[in-house]
Amino acid sequence: MARNHRFFFDPDGTPRARGPASERLLMTFLETDVQGSDHICHDLMDDLTAVEDGTDESREFIGNAHSVTLTLDGIVLECLAAEEELEDDTSPNPQTTSEPPVTRYEAPLKHFREILEDWEAFILDDQIDAPMLDDDLPV
Repeated sequence: MARNHRFFFDPDGTPRARGPASERLLMTFLETDVQGSDHICHDLMDDLTAVEDGTDESREFIGNAHSVTLTLDGIVLECLAAEEELEDDTSPNPQTTSEPPVTRYEAPLKHFREILEDWEAFILDDQIDAPMLDDDLPV
C-alpha cells in the first residue's frame, strides 16, 4: 500500500480511507466519489491510461463531491462543495486546525494510480471475502 494509507470498513460497512494530512482531500474523494465501486476505479484507470499513452491530452471525472482533471502533468482534484458547506464539515476526517479547508490537491499520475489500485484491491477483497448467503450455496 502506498505510503501511510489505511483503508477499512466502518461499523455500517462503508469503506473508509485515512492517510497523511496532506492527502485528506484524496481520502475524502475515495470515500465520497469512488466509494465501493470497482467500476469507477476502472473508469479512472482508463482515463489515466488514455492520458499516459497520448490517446487524450486530458480527461475529467466529475463525482459526487469532487472533480478530477488528469493531464500528463498529473492530477488536480478539486472539491465541488460550496465554501459554506466546507466550513460546516461533518465528514469523518474533520480538520483539527483553524486553517481554511483544503479544496485542491495535486499529485503525479503514478501516485494517483497507486492509490486507486490499492483502493480497488481493498474493495474487491471485501467482495471476495463476503460470506455467501444460504441461497447462494450450491445445491
